[in-house]
Amino acid sequence: MNKDEAQHLLNKSREKIDELDDKILELILERTSLAEDIITSKKALNKELFDSSRENIIHNKIKNAVADKQINTDKVLQIFDLLASINKEEQEKYL
Repeated sequence: MNKDEAQHLLNKSREKIDELDDKILELILERTSLAEDIITSKKALNKELFDSSRENIIHNKIKNAVADKQINTDKVLQIFDLLASINKEEQEKYL
């Protein structure tokens, strides 16, 4: 690969990452927008804000999804834990 090809590949890859980042942000906002519905349901069902069984289900799902992938499972779990934390903060706004 020559320098021009490498630069083109780098630029193309960065553009794709920018597109994916936009999609990820859109999905995070969509996920977070469900907080009011979730806390309303939890109140009606007399459930606590934190549901460890749900957290375990999510962790197991993630572990299974990345088991055969070349990615750091712990880092992926940290991302999903952070998303859950954001959602809990949003839910607390409606308590």
